[in-house]
Amino acid sequence: MIRKSSLVAVLASTMVMASCASLKPSERPAYTGADTVSSANPSQLVGLWTMSDLNPYPQAEPQSRTIEYRSDGTLTGQITPEGESAKALGGMTFEMSGRWQLEEDRITHEGLEMKVISDGSNPMASLLGKAFSQKKNLSGQANIYELSANRIVMVGSDGVAMEYVRQ
Repeated sequence: MIRKSSLVAVLASTMVMASCASLKPSERPAYTGADTVSSANPSQLVGLWTMSDLNPYPQAEPQSRTIEYRSDGTLTGQITPEGESAKALGGMTFEMSGRWQLEEDRITHEGLEMKVISDGSNPMASLLGKAFSQKKNLSGQANIYELSANRIVMVGSDGVAMEYVRQ
């Protein structure tokens, strides 16, 4: 059985290899866009969206991300690392599911669970996948800064700014 300290060391090594990061943690640039939304209707969010970072970490590699907000308050999504991260992670894809609710211009994601899809050929990817799969009931909030029929900008309480483009 793998000890927790060994798993932490393996995960840390994998993340360093995947990101080719220096030992000094990088800072996410602040998002400077204007908040133009004070309220939204849940029906405006329902649908399938492609997501991208508006203020990524320096030298961050892209990821293909989609999320579907459903009218029943549930959501599903998929994250696929690209570039060197994809190679290091053995072609892993992350799937998420959970619930969402909207109040005024704040969206809350609750009960989020991550599932890792991998062919199992990469042992490091398999370990990382097991660790991510154990994370249950994650949550977060974001403020809607921009909203139109085909584009949304949300800024999370952690400062992450995401652009959503309707599919």
